[in-house]
Amino acid sequence: MKRITITALISFFIFLSAGVFAQELRFGHANVQEIMQSMPEFKEMQKAMEAEYNKLENQLATMQEEYKKMEQEYIENSKNLGAEQRQQKEQQLMETSQKIQSFYQSTQQKLSQTQQQLQQPVLEKLRDAIQQVGKEGGFIYIFAENSGATVYQSEQSVDVTPLVKKKLGIN
Repeated sequence: MKRITITALISFFIFLSAGVFAQELRFGHANVQEIMQSMPEFKEMQKAMEAEYNKLENQLATMQEEYKKMEQEYIENSKNLGAEQRQQKEQQLMETSQKIQSFYQSTQQKLSQTQQQLQQPVLEKLRDAIQQVGKEGGFIYIFAENSGATVYQSEQSVDVTPLVKKKLGIN
């Protein structure tokens, strides 16, 4: 009888402490994409990326126009050229085409690197704001709402998106 009473008391305290512990856990979620797109730094990054893209696109267009002119000249004059001159022009066309392809590939890499460099400080600022909101609000975890990793989200999970926006000074 004494054992049953002690076991019941221990079970009761464990159950009671589990309930208190569960109440202290706070989980939140944030729409990171919405917050980031609202940040002035993100908008500046987009403008800088667009300017860089346009610059590289113009350079590529100029190269392609020059290639078309060379090709057109070759087509128009190929009948009047000797075999050696024709071969030189064909070689020039092939080299120019390869330069254009190489330039295109390097621009893709450059744009990707530029985006990463410009995005890094924006992401760090966003991460810092989320961490501050998490610490100030006593959250255990704050999940990215639109990451695709969250399978279920309870109504008890707090949407901290407005708090993070406020921390960043965004309306």
